[in-house]
Amino acid sequence: MELAAQRHALSRILSTAGGRIRPRRGLRAARVGSMWVLLVLLALAVAPLLTGCSKGPTSDVDPDQVFADSVTAMKALASFHFTYEVSAPQGSEPAQGTRIVRIVGDVTADGRMKAVIDVETSGVPLQLQFVAADDTHYVQDPTTQKWQSLPAQFSPVGRVNLNAGTIQILEKIADPAYVATEDVNAVQTYHMKGSVAAEDVATIAGATSTSEPFAGDVWIGVDDRLVHRIEILGAATSSEDPKTVRTITLSDFDEDVIIEPPQL
Repeated sequence: MELAAQRHALSRILSTAGGRIRPRRGLRAARVGSMWVLLVLLALAVAPLLTGCSKGPTSDVDPDQVFADSVTAMKALASFHFTYEVSAPQGSEPAQGTRIVRIVGDVTADGRMKAVIDVETSGVPLQLQFVAADDTHYVQDPTTQKWQSLPAQFSPVGRVNLNAGTIQILEKIADPAYVATEDVNAVQTYHMKGSVAAEDVATIAGATSTSEPFAGDVWIGVDDRLVHRIEILGAATSSEDPKTVRTITLSDFDEDVIIEPPQL
């Protein structure tokens, strides 16, 4: 209800109630009149406050400071757990060749990663055990269960580095803006947004074949300033749908994680 309407309705209520009062002596009339004057003044004082609350508070979150604090917090981490998912719109054409559907694993500060990777090759789903150690990646053959080593550029995940990639996005995101304060897995976070360069997306997508920037959303902890979720919208390759979304959810920060190359 608008403020004028509130005041009009209030006036009608007060005039109706006041009309029913029939003070018989001057002192009583003065007291009753004073009471109604106070009620009117109180109601008029509260009405603007009620109207203002409906619009919601104005945020004083500084996007640049939030991202800067997050860079510092993420660089101090020894490890984190993650779930990385690639989602295409329902009904879209499947990407050509081998595509990553989901990766679940752990990352350490030195860039090492141990994970289970779900991929699709020509529409056939496969699950791979994977370890990244420095510039060498290790993949377990799902049929023979034997490990194979190969250079990062020939790896099924490319040169993915979720630790350095996350920090790079935080440092270089353009046009940062605050969206809202939201919960992610029971953690209160600042939902931020901005524009992410293609070369920065490549660090979490493995590779990109476009130079166009991507729309990015980042959820940063209100208290811990750690990244709890990242969403990147856009096609990393020409065979992907433009509405493809990459989501990385982070958790289990600073756990004692040791990642070693497997025995070949």
